[in-house]
Amino acid sequence: MDFESIVNQISQHIKTSDPIELLIRLISSLITVLMIMVLFNLIQLIIGKIVKDKISEQRHFMIKKGIKYTGFVMALLFVLRTMGVDTTVLTGAAGIVGIVVGFAAQTTVSSFISGFFLLSEKHFRVGDSIKVDTILGVVVSVDLLAVKIRTFDNLYVRIPNETLIKSNLICLSRFAIRRLDLVVTVAYSEDLERVRELLLDIAQKDNFVLDNPPPLFRLDKLDHRGATIIFNVWFESQYVLETQTSMLMTIKKRFAEEHIELPYQRIALLTESIKPEV
Repeated sequence: MDFESIVNQISQHIKTSDPIELLIRLISSLITVLMIMVLFNLIQLIIGKIVKDKISEQRHFMIKKGIKYTGFVMALLFVLRTMGVDTTVLTGAAGIVGIVVGFAAQTTVSSFISGFFLLSEKHFRVGDSIKVDTILGVVVSVDLLAVKIRTFDNLYVRIPNETLIKSNLICLSRFAIRRLDLVVTVAYSEDLERVRELLLDIAQKDNFVLDNPPPLFRLDKLDHRGATIIFNVWFESQYVLETQTSMLMTIKKRFAEEHIELPYQRIALLTESIKPEV
């Protein structure tokens, strides 16, 4: 059974039915649909509370969504049966696939299938911080059609699963600890061993920096600006902004106290005095 066949059956039923009887059926169907949705919302709430502490947050979320979608499908089948559509064909596997294809656009079906791949591969879960291309934020929900993200500036972003599965995705909170790469450039006149000891001391005293793995000091390059150093420190993933801010502020303060020169671009203006003509 395809979409056109369903429309034809509904049209034929409307033409052959008494208007008053049809109106009564529609009102009765609306009330029944509301009762079905309320019932399934109640089931969703009860089962959600039962399994909440026994499974992961993502699986708990998907169970609730599955119950909701089941209620929607049952309500849809009831409405179709009321409108004179033979729903016995739709209960079979072939009938269900046919109605999905008939009602859904190609992109929606693709996102639906992509959602199963995302759920099975378990790249991330609700509450993780992820980066998709230029979008950075926290996962709010993982649905069969799209993933919802709340960015760090409190914007709501919906990414279709079809787009997500084709994009470069970075899960920032997948592992418990992360590394912060601090780039510091000092003048050639500075003693690099002294700079190294100072950076290690700063890292040791910082509340967010971990002792294991230990910080790493490495000289990256020598160019016209000076000696560029990359200083790597490790921290707990949830403290990325705190660690970066704390380290940069302390480095700026300690370098000033120890009179370590941070090179910056200088512009020299040369003026020449001009004697007025007599």
